[in-house]
Amino acid sequence: MTEPVGLIIAALHVATVLLLVYVFLQWVADERSRLLRVLDRMWSPLLGPLRRALPAWRMDPASLILALALQIIVFFMKRGYR
Repeated sequence: MTEPVGLIIAALHVATVLLLVYVFLQWVADERSRLLRVLDRMWSPLLGPLRRALPAWRMDPASLILALALQIIVFFMKRGYR
């Protein structure tokens, strides 16, 4: 695997972890949490269109769909650059 592709894959893994932390903090953290606010600013531009397209549930499906999409991208990048 080439170095730039490896860096992109690593960045997508980090993004997925941050997204899952954001989902967890939405459930348990106080709305005044600084980390939650930072992650909300980071993820809201990507999640907004998904949230508008999906029905509102108790759990935010947009975040989980985005995390799955990031990992699908990683899967195909790894498969394409063996």
